[in-house]
Formats: sequence, structure tokens, C-alpha cells
Amino acid sequence: MGRSGSISAASTEPAGSTGPTELLDAAPRRYLSSYHDLMDVPGFWRLAGIGLASKLPPSMAGLSLLLLVSRNHSYGTAGLAVSALAVGQGTTAPLRGRLIDRHAPRTVLLGCLAGYLTATVLLVLVVRGGGSVAAILGLAAVMGASAPPVAVMMRSVWHHSTDTGTLATAMALDSSMMGTALITGPVLASWLSSSVSPVAPFAAVAVLTAGAVGLLISTPGPPPRSARAGRRLGALSSAPLRRLLAADALFVMAVTALDVVLPIYAREYHAAGFTGLYLGVLSIGSVLGSLALGAVPNLLLAGPKTSVLLCGFAAGAVALALATRWSPLAVLLVCPLAGLVIGSVFATLRTAGGDLAPEGRVTETMAWLSSLDMVGGATGAAVFAYVAEVKGSRTALLLIPAVALSAAALGWNARTRKP
Repeated sequence: MGRSGSISAASTEPAGSTGPTELLDAAPRRYLSSYHDLMDVPGFWRLAGIGLASKLPPSMAGLSLLLLVSRNHSYGTAGLAVSALAVGQGTTAPLRGRLIDRHAPRTVLLGCLAGYLTATVLLVLVVRGGGSVAAILGLAAVMGASAPPVAVMMRSVWHHSTDTGTLATAMALDSSMMGTALITGPVLASWLSSSVSPVAPFAAVAVLTAGAVGLLISTPGPPPRSARAGRRLGALSSAPLRRLLAADALFVMAVTALDVVLPIYAREYHAAGFTGLYLGVLSIGSVLGSLALGAVPNLLLAGPKTSVLLCGFAAGAVALALATRWSPLAVLLVCPLAGLVIGSVFATLRTAGGDLAPEGRVTETMAWLSSLDMVGGATGAAVFAYVAEVKGSRTALLLIPAVALSAAALGWNARTRKP
């Protein structure tokens, strides 16, 4: 029986009675029912496949470039190439997102793909041919600037394809996919580079990117906005959204600080073997926490969910700082708890960002979030590496909760405005 039939049946029941519809409504929902609801969204498996394919290339690109360039040049040059890639991508992401919102996504994505593949091929040829450092850095920047924004657009597609009940779960799933890709992507890139060829990771990235673009251009998404709907500031015209973006940058700064300070702590206290375990366990905790929150998307729906989760992250960072007073093993045991809400914060930031985005600017908003991720990550790595080296890793860890609480304070007033 369809939805209208259920309503009609319910309306014929005598007043004061408890009909089957009310009993069904009163029944408690299963813990994983939100994921079942998400799977019922038309085209779910296709969207999930595109989402997964879109996450691997960005997680592989940086390490692939580092390993390729370092074969014929110094590690300093290789690091500069990775930085040029990130700068090119971060500075142009909002523009690419705005173009997708304004024009047909097919045209923009195919144009970006053509530029990206061309820059990739030229970069490989220049590196293998012993080209100049300037040419390598320039092509790396072009690669980043022309990268098809598939992962960013996927979040816009999720906003378009889901409703209020399934959006939070979709964003949690998207965040867990990103966390998984950040673990598996570098491992795959390293294995391909060492076991097959330094060019092999670029071939894999190109195939995955082209496949994701091919699938995405045939997937229904939000219609292009009207030219008259534009404002000079674009998505930044929303004051609550600007606060949310600032909170996002501070949060990523704090997360990156953990990634930088924990290895320095392991080195200081003669536990270098724990370095990979620290970061791996943090990521696993993040993925599991994101999936868990996706199963109960309404848990914090009535309040400032993002700020509450940021406070939880600050508490986990405090626990890590306290664990350093005992032993490196104690820090390892606390790492899963510290990472538990990282993925959930990313998911809620994307959900809130879509809700706060001006009409017709969801993709641009997601691109701004991506750019602020890079800004926050670069700042966190530079600042906290310096503090850890000068003042010690324990002092640096004590400062991370302050950054997280600052993000929570900014995010407190950046609440969603859509029902």
C-alpha cells in the first residue's frame, strides 16, 4: 500500500483508537535504519560508487608526485611540487565550484578533466626528461588548478538526492569514505610506485578520475542557478556560513596539529615505532565514529551539533595531552577516543554548510570548505611543528584543545537556517 493509501486507512479509524499506523509510528527505529533509508534513495549504489572513486585520487596525488619528482630531484624540490599542487587546487576550488553551480556540470567537469590529464602527462614527461624545476612546479600547480572537483560536487549531489532524514547519514558515509581513502590511498600509491613504476600511480589516478567524471556527468544533480541569482561575494554573502568556514579552518588546523605533533612526541620519547600506529589508529577511530553518528543522525539534531562535537574533539585532545604524562603506549590507547569524533565533525560541517549555502551555491560552498581545509591544514602543520620543536611536543598538544574550542565558539552561532 502506498503512502496515500496508508493515510486514507488511518483517517477511517475511530477517534481514540490506536490503529496500525500509529503503532508503526510509535515503534522504535532500528539502530541501522538510517542506513537502510539511505540505501532506499534512488541510485544510492551508483552515488556511493562515484563517491568512493572520487576520494582515492586526491589521497594518492600528493605522495605519487613526491615519489616521482624525488627520483630525479631533491626532496626539497619534490616537497615544493606537492605544495604547488595544493596551492593550485586550494586557490581555484571555489571558482570551479561556482562554475559548476552556474553552468552545466558536464561542460565544466569535462573541461577540467581535459586540462588535468594534459597537465599530468606533461608533468610526467618533464620529470622523466630532466626538465627544469620551474616547469615542474608550474605543471604541478596547473594539475591542482584543473583537477575535476568530483569529490566536492558529490556532496552537492547528496544534498540534492537526499531529504532531511537521510542527508546527515549520507554526509557521515561520505566522511567515512574520505577517512578510508586517506588510509588506503597513500598505501596504494606507495605500492604502485615501488613495485610497478613511479608513473603507475598517475595512471591509476587518471583512470579513477576519468571514471568518476564519466559517471557523475550522467547523474542527476541540482539545476544550474539563474545568472540573476548571483552576488559578487557568492557563497560568502552568508554571515553564518562565513563563521562556519572559519570554524572549519580552525578544526582542520587542530586535526593537522595532531598529525604533526604525535610523530614528534614519538621521536622525543624514543618510540618512533609508534608513529604510524598513532596516525593509523586516529584515522580508524575517525571512520568508525563517523559511521556510528550516521546511524543516529538525529542524536544532536535539536542543538548546535557541530559545536558539541568540536568540544568532544577538544576533550579527546586533552586526554591525549594527559596520556603523554604516562607513556607512549598510553597515548596509543587514547588515540582511538581522540579520533572518534573527527569524521563526525567533518560530516556535520558539510551538512551545515549545505544548509547555510545561498540558493544555488551548494557546490561553491563545498569548494570553499575544501579550500579552508587546505588553509587550516597548512597553518596547523607549520605553526605546531614550530611550537613542538621549540617548546616540546607536550606543550604543543596542550594548545590543540584551545584551537578546537575556538572553532566550537565560532560554530555555535553558525546554525542551519533550513528546516
